[in-house]
Amino acid sequence: MQEILEILFKATPNLTPKLKIVAKVILDNPNLVATTSMRALAGRAGVTPPTMIRLATALGFENYESFKQVFQTSINQQNFEDRANWLQLTSATDGIASVVHEIAESSLENTKKFFQELDLDAVSKAADIILAAPNVYIVAAGGVHWIASYLYYVGKMAIPQMRLPRTSGSGLIEGLIPVKEGDVVLAMAYHPYARHGIEASEFALSRGARLIYLTDSKAAPLASKAEVLILQKTTSPQFFPSMVSVMAAIETLISVIVAQSGDSAIRSIADYSEIRKKGEFYIT
Repeated sequence: MQEILEILFKATPNLTPKLKIVAKVILDNPNLVATTSMRALAGRAGVTPPTMIRLATALGFENYESFKQVFQTSINQQNFEDRANWLQLTSATDGIASVVHEIAESSLENTKKFFQELDLDAVSKAADIILAAPNVYIVAAGGVHWIASYLYYVGKMAIPQMRLPRTSGSGLIEGLIPVKEGDVVLAMAYHPYARHGIEASEFALSRGARLIYLTDSKAAPLASKAEVLILQKTTSPQFFPSMVSVMAAIETLISVIVAQSGDSAIRSIADYSEIRKKGEFYIT
């Protein structure tokens, strides 16, 4: 990203007036290229979206998406401290409203991308594999483990064979000792990839498990070994990866599983509902 910014800085004097405006916005706020949509960034600069495309091509890129990808890769490589510092600088210069606006833009963009690029056949295949598996182990480490807990909490209502190995006490790998051939590992990992989750997934694969993988890139660790790969973008101006599109993926997968399941899933969900009703689990 820094190389592009240097090229842009040197090229600015020779740009058209509108492209100069866009260049200044990008030079002042380079992370915005990664975290906001082209339309939103154009609006911030007071130009039309085609102007953004012209700038990208003027810098030697085939299209705006390839230009944006460089910035997304760069921001993903920044450490937590760098990104937290960016939040404070943005707040100091543009106010809290600007920070919240960028969070909203990136969240909407990530979710939009997920549904636009979603391979329906892949999700359907994942659902069939999960429904037919003797056991389904959800493997996730770090902050993602608690997102996986939601998947387990809701998913087990329809799929009693779901398991969630714990990350505290005994390690993730110990929770996967019972894995056998034919079982499924539903792994979740996003940049920066937590080592414990990757190593636990590798262990399960060595035992003959099938891998369904929710992650952010085809280049993620173990992505090449996945039978089904479901991708979500986690780009965010926040100092930690955004989980908004991850939740969208989880809800989508659970919905497709239930849609493709038979009477047994309906009966299982009904049993949970009845027990919770009798125990006055919810306040109505």
